[in-house]
Amino acid sequence: MKIETVYFDDLDDAIYCVSTWLYLNYPDWFKPYFFKNQFYLLTRIADTFGIELLPVPLKKYKEQRHLYYFDLCLSFSNFQIENELTSAEMCAFLYDFAPDYLDEHGTLPQVLPEPTQVWWVGGNKEGGDFDFLDNMTQESVSHWQGNVDTRKGDIIIMYCLTPRSYIHSIWRATSDGVVDPFFYYYSNIYIGQGQKIPPISIQELKADSHFSQNPLVRKNLQGINGYPLSSADYKWLQQLIAAKGGEMNQLPQLYGHTFQKNENAFTERDVEVQLIEPLLERLGYTSQDWVRQLALHMGRGERNYPDYAFPEDMTPGYERARMLIESKFVIKTHRALEDAFKQVWSYGQRLGASTLVIADKEAIWVYEKRVDAFDRTRYTKFFWSQLQEPDAFRQLETLIGKG
Repeated sequence: MKIETVYFDDLDDAIYCVSTWLYLNYPDWFKPYFFKNQFYLLTRIADTFGIELLPVPLKKYKEQRHLYYFDLCLSFSNFQIENELTSAEMCAFLYDFAPDYLDEHGTLPQVLPEPTQVWWVGGNKEGGDFDFLDNMTQESVSHWQGNVDTRKGDIIIMYCLTPRSYIHSIWRATSDGVVDPFFYYYSNIYIGQGQKIPPISIQELKADSHFSQNPLVRKNLQGINGYPLSSADYKWLQQLIAAKGGEMNQLPQLYGHTFQKNENAFTERDVEVQLIEPLLERLGYTSQDWVRQLALHMGRGERNYPDYAFPEDMTPGYERARMLIESKFVIKTHRALEDAFKQVWSYGQRLGASTLVIADKEAIWVYEKRVDAFDRTRYTKFFWSQLQEPDAFRQLETLIGKG
């Protein structure tokens, strides 16, 4: 089969048509792509059913992002062959069975983690943004352009672009930032729990003693989507809201997530010795309950070493562990968390684990297996300082305590 390579400046918009045409002509090689603005859903399907997805190329490599479609088709083809599906059955699996399965077996909505960062986003008249914002309720949730390093729970400041040119409302991120190879702006988030505030115009920001010095305000809020605000910016913004008669008691507040033990950790091993192992002891474990750096054969001549494994069977070649912990010094970006998840997930597949834990110097992420699969978008997150609070510690103890 010979296929001439064709490049589209706007493949983001043409992916539906191009992928469908390729599928109709070469169904065994290509599949239609209908996950535009829903790459997170494809990721969940891949995690649940064991479809291996390659990392999405960086934003600046637009041509490679377009070619990523062929990587997806190869992943789909491998899964189709392994499961002895026809091309039509593979499409039915992707767009009918798998989404319905996730809806049916999805976990209950989780309480959002405490926010640790504030981000600007902008809405415009085109695309119905203003209509959505004007009719928002506490139940409103929407896909939005945002920073890939946004974390679930973060605070989102919504600014209405021209002709309105004012801050409209304050939201929470209901998902981590996601990169989408076929989304024009590359990274996106989901927002919810919106609260309207008294409008604060760009003229007011420019006249304000604090915001007049803000680099983004001085650029007339150009490039607003995904731009961070400092904690000082957010505190000052709340003062402006209060001065205009806005309700303050319901606004989300940034969480101070550092404490002395965090500050004294300078390496990954410090995280293990000063944070992870004392926590495990508080949860009822002793050093006899875990194995550090368990040597695993995972391929021809390949050895891997999970940081902490809680074994059920140590028979060589048939090892099993109910829980794994992967430690990192600090996880700063979306990609770093994705990489850590993939690493511990691969160990979990090999060892049949039911719980995966990622820990760095600031936080712990707990992933529970649901219906025989893990989902990288579904986790419970604790900051180390939170675990000084009895309720948070009891919740963690329920998830991973020895009892």
